[in-house]
Amino acid sequence: MNAYIKKIYDMLYSPILTPYNLLENVKLSNYKYVKYYKNHIGVVAEMQCFLDDREEKVFYYQFDQNDYLQKIYYYDNGVEEYLFDRELAIEEAKENYYKNANGDCMAG
Repeated sequence: MNAYIKKIYDMLYSPILTPYNLLENVKLSNYKYVKYYKNHIGVVAEMQCFLDDREEKVFYYQFDQNDYLQKIYYYDNGVEEYLFDRELAIEEAKENYYKNANGDCMAG
C-alpha cells in the first residue's frame, strides 16, 4: 500500500525531471539538438534525436512554472502522442490505490 501512496505523492510533489536534467542529452551521439522556449504553461524542452531504427523524432517536454514535468509528447502524422501526462498519472495512481485499498479491506 505504501508504494501507491509514494506514487501519488511523487506525482503531486516531485518534479520527476527538470529542464536542467535534459541539457546533458545534447552530448549524446543520437541527439541532434535540445532547445528551450517558453509558452503559457512554462518551459518547453524540444529535443530531436535518432531512434534505434535511425528514424528522426522530435520530443517535447512540457514543464510548469515550477519546473515540474507535466507532459512528454511527440507528433506522429500530425497527431500528438503522449508518453507521459502528469494529470493522467495522478488519476491512475489514485485509482490503483483505491482499487487495492478496497481489496485489502475485503481480504482482512
